[in-house]
Amino acid sequence: MAFHCEIPQRLFFLPTLLVLVISSLSKNLAGDSFPIREVSVHDLQAAFQQKQLSSRELVEFYLGDIRKLNPVLRGVIEVNPDALDQADKAD
Repeated sequence: MAFHCEIPQRLFFLPTLLVLVISSLSKNLAGDSFPIREVSVHDLQAAFQQKQLSSRELVEFYLGDIRKLNPVLRGVIEVNPDALDQADKAD
């Protein structure tokens, strides 16, 4: 016996919309002068070299995103508790 359940399309649309809204509202931790979310890896490397961005700021940015989005997405099982200390050492 096969079980068939139809889920309305709007149930798939709403979580996606929520993630997009949350993402667009999150602000850059490095201030408005350096838009972390919108840059390439090359731009991040240049920002590190020019002292526009620190490793700590980058890690804080992504930890903030994880804190905001993970309750909805449930994609991160565990965050390294030493991430900020390691970022400080990298700077």
